Amino acid sequence: MTVILQLMLNGLLVGGVYGLIAMGFVVVYRSGRVFNMAYGQFAMLGAFMFWTFTGSPDDPRLPLPLAISLTLLTAIVFGLLVERVIFRRMIGKPEFTSFIMTLGLLAVLNSAVMIIWGPSTLALAKTVPTGPVNFAGITLSQEYIWTFLIALIIMGIFVLFFRRTRMGLAIRAAQSNQTASRCLGVSANLNSQIAWVLCTLLATLGGILIASVQGASTLLSELVMVVLIVVLIGGMDSFAGCVIGGLILAIGENMANYYLGPTVPGIGSIFGIFMILVILLFRPHGIMGANPVERV
Repeated sequence: MTVILQLMLNGLLVGGVYGLIAMGFVVVYRSGRVFNMAYGQFAMLGAFMFWTFTGSPDDPRLPLPLAISLTLLTAIVFGLLVERVIFRRMIGKPEFTSFIMTLGLLAVLNSAVMIIWGPSTLALAKTVPTGPVNFAGITLSQEYIWTFLIALIIMGIFVLFFRRTRMGLAIRAAQSNQTASRCLGVSANLNSQIAWVLCTLLATLGGILIASVQGASTLLSELVMVVLIVVLIGGMDSFAGCVIGGLILAIGENMANYYLGPTVPGIGSIFGIFMILVILLFRPHGIMGANPVERV
């Protein structure tokens, strides 16, 4: 029982961060039906920008609050730039066109990061407390506990924004019915801008949280594959599904690696694909995804 609790709690801490990151992907998909394959590069770019401001353990630079503020400000500018230069032109175009544009953006961002920061993993100056925490025979890492708690706070702010603010309600209305929302005065351009800003902010925050534990690395670009698994399990258009999908993926990977890893090497890396096949077989739109109703 102790081993099961250990695996579940570790999965809970990681899955919460997965859920937070996946929300940024869902925001843009719900807003403009953009399948953003460059989302992992957004997180990677945010992590390297954070390293630029905060420095390394041997060479710290700006204080942590200032470094985070500047990184988020850079993410906002980047999100506005991407929306205005690229995806504003994609409004009303076929979804496949936007998909191809995200692939091009992926290649550009990969090249830019390699040119500016190089391929090496860069350790960040201390951002969260480190060391193990022991209780009831279970050992957890303080880094993962803090990143999970921060992810919970950010998700709470995110939910309050969409449920309690006028702007958030307008975005939800536009996501539900763009034609009706435009008749009520909701700007499609403003909705697109806010969606891309939220996307870059959530990707950047996710990149910062992961880099705080693992360092800023080009491997963060592969985060898009984790996000795709999470949203396909939970539902492409559901924020709650992001959380559920993240927990299922992280806890399931831990269980599979521990119990089946010795006999089936690499089972954890394909667990997410297996879950997609099983869940989509019975729930084609994901666990929390809405089944679209088309009227003719």
